[in-house]
Amino acid sequence: MTPDKELKSGDVADRILESAELLLAQKGFGVSLREITAAAGVNLAAVNYYFGSKTKLLEGLFERLSERVNAQRVAELSRVLEDAGQLGQTPDLSEVIRVFVRPYLRPPAQGQLLARLILQHRVEPSDLTRAVIRRHFDPMAGLFIDALQRACPDLDQDTLQWRYVFMIGSIVLTATDAGPENRLSRISAGALSSDQRDSFETEIVSFLCGGVRGARETFSPNPMPFTAGAESRRLKASSPKRLRSGPD
Repeated sequence: MTPDKELKSGDVADRILESAELLLAQKGFGVSLREITAAAGVNLAAVNYYFGSKTKLLEGLFERLSERVNAQRVAELSRVLEDAGQLGQTPDLSEVIRVFVRPYLRPPAQGQLLARLILQHRVEPSDLTRAVIRRHFDPMAGLFIDALQRACPDLDQDTLQWRYVFMIGSIVLTATDAGPENRLSRISAGALSSDQRDSFETEIVSFLCGGVRGARETFSPNPMPFTAGAESRRLKASSPKRLRSGPD
């Protein structure tokens, strides 16, 4: 197939994106453009024509994946809220959170890729990735924060906005730490792994439910500064007094 014929094909860009999604999900960001174009059945000229560079291709993939995943997530959230409304109940917090985290877990390869693209945006944001966040994540975030408030009516919106951001950090960082050398596997001597998706889902949902629903702790905003001398005197004062030795 000649480049001219490739460029006239209306589905070339889609084939490139589909191949990039599959290979990046399997192998990570180290995949080369040549691997992607070979899988798509096109040559490098097609990538340059439609995207311009590998970075722009990744940004296009981020747009594509974000649009699809968040549309599914919003639809599932609507179902959870409608089911609760029909029963005259508040939404179940665990169900709301489960809908939020599931795209990062299932299917595993797609979930890891989504998490990696979000993390990449945090590290090196571009105009396009900022636009993707505004289009596909900000509206979805508003819907989830409203759902969290319906599930936890005793918590105010400011608190839930903080906790929503903490939710993102927990799931994204854990989902990107995959493979045989993941942190959970190391600290458990191989007994556990973030690749165990059923356990991952159970534990992250339980953890996030506790974090979102938990009562706010009160503490002094200006604790007394720590000094070694003060701590030494405090320990001496609190330790049992020794009995003096002497004649019986």
